[in-house]
Amino acid sequence: MSTPDLSVVIPCRNVATTLREELDALLSQVWTGTFEVIIVDNESTDTTAEIAHEYAASDPRVRLVEARGRSGVNFVRNVGIASALSDHVAVCDGDDIVCPGWVAAMGDALRDHPVVTGPVNADILNPAWLVRTRGILPMDAPRLLFGQVPIAPGGNVGLQRDTWERIGRYSETIIGAVDDAEFCIRLWEQHVPIYFAPGAEIAYRYRAEPRSLWRHGRFYGRGRPYISRRLAQAGLQPPSRFAGWRSWLLVIAWLPRLATSEGRASWCWVAGSRLGTLEGSFIHRTLYL
Repeated sequence: MSTPDLSVVIPCRNVATTLREELDALLSQVWTGTFEVIIVDNESTDTTAEIAHEYAASDPRVRLVEARGRSGVNFVRNVGIASALSDHVAVCDGDDIVCPGWVAAMGDALRDHPVVTGPVNADILNPAWLVRTRGILPMDAPRLLFGQVPIAPGGNVGLQRDTWERIGRYSETIIGAVDDAEFCIRLWEQHVPIYFAPGAEIAYRYRAEPRSLWRHGRFYGRGRPYISRRLAQAGLQPPSRFAGWRSWLLVIAWLPRLATSEGRASWCWVAGSRLGTLEGSFIHRTLYL
């Protein structure tokens, strides 16, 4: 195919149950420019690759790229961006769904802005009780990392290739789910603004199973000490080392709530993230509770 105006990258690992929804949402988008969809499969053990081949066979805009030999979303994301035919790249996830107009909003904004993000809507794909366990996401501006650095989530971000290369790509060595936060600190240090495009909206899918929430919470928690130290290195104000003490009280106070689905989800997320923070303190040699 000729060089498209936009490359859409989907990092994937075992997302067979949701990938079709995301691909259907993307391929039905209308835009004045041209775009390709790159499915980057990281050695999935389900039928993710088979679904990618199926869509690639029926639509020339779709192609499959394999990311082998390593794991981690940053590795897979970087492989996809490096494989893009366009110098304007938008990234979304295989377990979310882009909303109508997402491709046009990303593609148009990247013509003028080095980094683009948009609203992350948790209400579309998740029951209300699950949304309550995680808090309300802002819909009119980027989230701020500890109130200071704008965040472009890795699952809803647009990048001009030269910015991605100049900033240094996504880190593949950090332990913990802080890849987008760390990348955005580097953007802030290099005075690269993040443009918020209201039309670049995605429907975000939360994990609902207690085991998955526990595991995901630990993963997020492990990166918190690193990001706190990184903020200080950037001349910003890190959170207090003891800012999470109230959450430890909730781990105990919420034990009776384990009898309900909402209670289990809340407890597993908070308890997992607290344990992860302790693990991250050991890994990164800096104490945060």
